[in-house]
Amino acid sequence: MKTTVMTRKLIPIVAISFTIAAAACNRSSPPQQDAAAATEPTAAWVAAFNKGDAATLAALYAENGRSLPPGGSVLAGRSQIESYWREDLGEGGVTTVLTPGDAITQGDLVHVDGTYQVKGKDGTELARGQYQQLWTRAGGGWQVEREMWRIDPAIERQTELAQQLTASWTAAYNAGDAKALLALYSDDSALSTVQDGTITGKPAIEMFWVGDLGAKPTSTLTVTDAYVTGELAHLEGDYKVSDSGKITTGRYIQLWMRDADGWSVHREMWWR
Repeated sequence: MKTTVMTRKLIPIVAISFTIAAAACNRSSPPQQDAAAATEPTAAWVAAFNKGDAATLAALYAENGRSLPPGGSVLAGRSQIESYWREDLGEGGVTTVLTPGDAITQGDLVHVDGTYQVKGKDGTELARGQYQQLWTRAGGGWQVEREMWRIDPAIERQTELAQQLTASWTAAYNAGDAKALLALYSDDSALSTVQDGTITGKPAIEMFWVGDLGAKPTSTLTVTDAYVTGELAHLEGDYKVSDSGKITTGRYIQLWMRDADGWSVHREMWWR
């Protein structure tokens, strides 16, 4: 939350999450809502920020963590994240309150979304907005794997792009073409379902879709929220799968990222 940026230009930046991180190649428990799970990692983050110590704050991030601050580009790796917070914290005295609104847990993952408020030394409000963080438990403690912040209540929604990405995924799925579907995923992508937990990497995801598409099911995805900022697109919605006359419905989240080769799915979650 760059306070200097916040106070001088409130441009629309979406605070969305990567929702699913590459946890482990083995299967884990299904996702579930657990608001209390946000308490411990949130308290640790706030304490480090309000201490004004960039090194302590950066230590809460995974070595390969990523952060999208408002008005800026993605910070990749703990070193870049520490440099950002060091500049943001300046001489100290700035405090932040994080108020988690919801938390989804799965094994050693906790995805938190909520609101934040930043105050200066004199108690003046400098900024407020929304945030989302993905925490992973490692070495007995919590680390931020992914996070995004926004400072403007007007969420940037790009309906046309969301529909294009959704159409490409649905076309491959409904054609029963596992290879075409797999081509839409990044090499280090992760997929999570209620039944199978989290699987990571293209080989494992290909095996999943080959098995899933065997009976030639068809799927309809209805996008309910699409948050886009820069090279990131976070899609949420409802799904309906028809498989040999059986109808299955639920919710899904997909994080798409764009690189030189185009858009690809990096993280996704499906649940009923």
